[in-house]
This record gives sequence, structure tokens and C-alpha cells, in this order.
Amino acid sequence: MDLRQLKSIIKEFEDSTIHKLEITEKDFTVKMEKKGNDPISPVSYQSTNLFPNSEQPLVAHDPIQTVENDYTSVIAPLVGTYYESPSPDSEPFVVLNQSVKKGDILFIVEAMKVMNEITSPVSGIIKKINVTNATMVEYGQVVMEIEE
Repeated sequence: MDLRQLKSIIKEFEDSTIHKLEITEKDFTVKMEKKGNDPISPVSYQSTNLFPNSEQPLVAHDPIQTVENDYTSVIAPLVGTYYESPSPDSEPFVVLNQSVKKGDILFIVEAMKVMNEITSPVSGIIKKINVTNATMVEYGQVVMEIEE
């Protein structure tokens, strides 16, 4: 299975109502599972034997939420470029002190020419935005903080 086929399968899975998928081809296995029954739920990918010399499988996790100082942190779920708006001449999805609802789009992380919309894990008020537009974010980096 080549990378193009894998990307296509992932895209189809994300757009579908299927909650679990496992594909095995020779010594290559891909497992995908959506968290919860919500159609906008994040997707968890796990594949094995992608890189035979690597000990750990490639895994992309949903945005992890941790509570520190009464704020919920929105974590970058992957390495990529942070965008605050859908296009350069559009208004940002959110600004400081803006009220958001759970599931609202907060920002986009672009990775490999795929725009990944990151949604709010909670309802609350945006208290901190720790990155500037069009800059790189690392996996696990705290991008925003929301006061519930």
C-alpha cells in the first residue's frame, strides 16, 4: 500500500459514519477508530510496520485537554502550520476573550497540504492564544487556553 492510497483511505474514513476500520495487507496493518459517537469526534490512527526500523507505530491523537489554573489547554494534535483563519483575507476563527461553544472551529493546522480543523473541546472563553498566524506548531504544544 503506498502513501497515496493510505491518505485516500484516511480521508474516506474521516468523512464516513464508520467508527472502526482495520486493514491488513501482507505484513502491513492500519487501524483507525473514531472517538465517541459524535460525527465531529477526533480520529485516532494507529499503523504498524509502516517503518520496519522504527520501534513505535505512527499515531496521530485527538487534541488532549488538560486543566491548569482553571483553563483548558487546546493541544496541537500534529506537527504543522498554524492558521487562525480559513484564508489570508478572512477574519480569525477566534480572538481573545471570545466566547466559544464545544465543537466550534478554533484554528487550522496544515500538514502535508491537508487542512485539519481543530475544534473546541469545551464551551468557554478564549483566554490565551500562544502562537502567531502561519507559524509552525509541534505535536503536544499548547496552542490556546479556554476558561470554562
